Amino acid sequence: MSTAFVVKSQENIWVCKNQDVIYDEVYLFTNQRNLHKTALIMPPSIPASWTSKYGSLTVSQVGKENPNGGINEAGLVIEQTTLWATQYPADNGLPVLSELQWIQYLLDTCSTVGEALEAARKIRIDQSTSQLHYLLADRTGNYAIVEFLHGQMCVHAMPLEVPVITNSAYSDAIREFKSGKRSWSHWDEYEKNSMDRFLCIAGAYAQSDMYLDHPGALFKLLVSAKRKDTVFSLVYDLQQMELHVTTSKHKEGVLIRMTDFDFSNASHAQVTNLQCRLGEQEELLFEDYSADINKEVVRSFFRDPLLTSVFQWEIPDELIHYIAHYPDSYTTCTVNGEQ
Repeated sequence: MSTAFVVKSQENIWVCKNQDVIYDEVYLFTNQRNLHKTALIMPPSIPASWTSKYGSLTVSQVGKENPNGGINEAGLVIEQTTLWATQYPADNGLPVLSELQWIQYLLDTCSTVGEALEAARKIRIDQSTSQLHYLLADRTGNYAIVEFLHGQMCVHAMPLEVPVITNSAYSDAIREFKSGKRSWSHWDEYEKNSMDRFLCIAGAYAQSDMYLDHPGALFKLLVSAKRKDTVFSLVYDLQQMELHVTTSKHKEGVLIRMTDFDFSNASHAQVTNLQCRLGEQEELLFEDYSADINKEVVRSFFRDPLLTSVFQWEIPDELIHYIAHYPDSYTTCTVNGEQ
């Protein structure tokens, strides 16, 4: 499910997200710049290859390099929600990556929404396990919604009356919003809930007296669109380059600053479990990333009994090991003396 939206004020731009899923664990990873990567794609497709120009913070329930969303050093944010109507493009000869690594690729290589849209046209999503649409925003105030419908990439560019995505195609959702309808007897519960959340956020935009230029107010708006299965909520502050996080186990927000991390490839990547906090101040504990930690993240996700029963997947231990150790395949690049 999930809900994501952009809020612009005279002074700032914010990206907000509720992640709704029947799985509790969630991790934050740092990703270093100047690493050469090749997409985790099986033959016969041609995997995309690139070098990370920017470091980033990414939130993931699946493991490193498979983010649910994140922000890079340039202030580009990419988030996503499920869209069952998604049809990714057919084979057109372009290099391939998965629907989650699409996020990492753009965070690694782009500084603005414009650059990201241009880069997205040079690669193709394949070997996906979920159907997604995406919300992009940058520090200049630009934003866009990207969907893949009928095998084509569709971009909804700013200015948008309501820059919100839930689990409905954007054109359909905005049409229903403008129609004034507030009930849909012919829809199933999934469609109704998606539209209810869209209207909840869209309604806030229509209220000129609402003050939405502070994390507290934005989290209050996120709470209004929460579901019983909302696992975490995020508020990205693009001007301050900060990420505010609440989770299902910790209702009080924690602040994560981009400036607190070293993204050079000479330093260790960091990882933390966002559901675990320590001490009276409930601080996050970051530790050096390792393949062993990543393996526990990957194994926990793909061996979760509820997820397994719903998706009916059979993931062999060998594949879990391969996914967990995939980041070990990166090679370092020398750029301006940085190793």
